[in-house]
Amino acid sequence: MDKIRFGILSTASVNIYSFLPEVKRVPGVELTAVASRDLSKAKKYATKHGIPRAFGDYDSLLADPDIDCVYIPLPISMHAEWSIKALDAGKHVLCEKPVAANEREVRKISGKVASSDLIFAEAFHYLYHPLTAKVEEIIKSGDIGEVRKIYSSFRVPVTDRGKVQFKPELAGGALLDIGCYPVSFSRVMSGCNDARVARVHAEMTPSGVEGSVNATLHFENGVIAEIDCGLTNYAPMVSRVEGSKGMIHILHPFRPAVYVGPLTVDIYVCLVAKGASVKNVRVKTITSYCAQLESFRESVRKGVQPKTNAKEASANMRLLDMISERAKRTKL
Repeated sequence: MDKIRFGILSTASVNIYSFLPEVKRVPGVELTAVASRDLSKAKKYATKHGIPRAFGDYDSLLADPDIDCVYIPLPISMHAEWSIKALDAGKHVLCEKPVAANEREVRKISGKVASSDLIFAEAFHYLYHPLTAKVEEIIKSGDIGEVRKIYSSFRVPVTDRGKVQFKPELAGGALLDIGCYPVSFSRVMSGCNDARVARVHAEMTPSGVEGSVNATLHFENGVIAEIDCGLTNYAPMVSRVEGSKGMIHILHPFRPAVYVGPLTVDIYVCLVAKGASVKNVRVKTITSYCAQLESFRESVRKGVQPKTNAKEASANMRLLDMISERAKRTKL
């Protein structure tokens, strides 16, 4: 396959930084079409971004035989429905995180993937960046000793309360929208999928979704993780892995690099500390979205499920469900 041809379901604003720039930079990937529930909107969007085809409904895009893959940046409540429809239409799927509103929906997706030869990826782009691989390498090397504690925070204020993040019917709320990142990081870096929720503090918005969530997870292998997320105020995006011999501190772990004009610019800081010794770790300069799309391309070409596959999505969603249930009982 010389090129994998993508269609986008929705003209969501996330496309501007998550997908559109990468299609132009990643060889072997082509953006063929975009769909919106408003045909005129889809046509204007296609013209603005140089997309050859525009559709006025999602089903028509899925029926196009010239499209191999679908990128789904819809509201979370629609992820499972359209992932399954895309798989039924014979399309490979790259779906924004989290891929569903609960684990029950993820299991339905997993079943579809298992019964097909199609590739499915949850768009946890940071996991494809060389920085994440480097952190995992340091942990596995034993350089910081045995992992004991993990802290991870992601808070980005969304000032417009009319956005999907504040709508419960669209599976809004801080936990699913951005809390999924700290949960993912904690699970991956602890090397364990199973945990109990020891504590949750949730502050709710007037619309009924979490404005912020802070939770403590006790993993079965003994690692304790604190996750923090919020939509109503700002805090530095940071993760920390504490071991018996040292620690890893990462500023901007979930979006390590950005485009500034034509340039790719690192914005992360990764420090490994052991006693009085501190070293700065650097890796290849690339955006996490670019690394993700390159990896997805290779998964499609080789017919191999990616690292953020449906099974991994289910493991992450299980913990999110547990935190969510606890948050409902302890909300303020």
